[in-house]
Amino acid sequence: MHDEVDRMFLELLRGERVPRYGRAAFRPSADVYYDADQNAVIVKLELPGIDPEAVRLEVQDKVLTVSGVRSDERHPQAVYQQMEITYGRFERAVSLPPEVDAESARADYSGGYLKIVLPVRTRPPAKRIAISVKDETDKGGQA
Repeated sequence: MHDEVDRMFLELLRGERVPRYGRAAFRPSADVYYDADQNAVIVKLELPGIDPEAVRLEVQDKVLTVSGVRSDERHPQAVYQQMEITYGRFERAVSLPPEVDAESARADYSGGYLKIVLPVRTRPPAKRIAISVKDETDKGGQA
């Protein structure tokens, strides 16, 4: 009986980590920065214990969305004393500058980090527009 109460209590605690109303169960930490050496925007996400095959990357309307699942592969007879690792769906959305070339993006997963490199296109130089000045003293030939 005591084991059953412990199991129920721990399942209740775990309930705060499961998806609710279709939203993600957790939000991985991310760094987003511009790397001048690579002329690229870098998005680096902390995704330890996640199979890269379970991660989806998508760019739409200048927003990078990273989503996936961290699977819970615990032993079916396990009764946890402490449970801090969050499992389930995750999602992060990052706004990108308009100069990002999403077609040339690449992603690498190593050591629990997903690094997405999004090259930046060089901006064309600004076009200068000449201003024509009209002489206001000429009012239809009247003096």
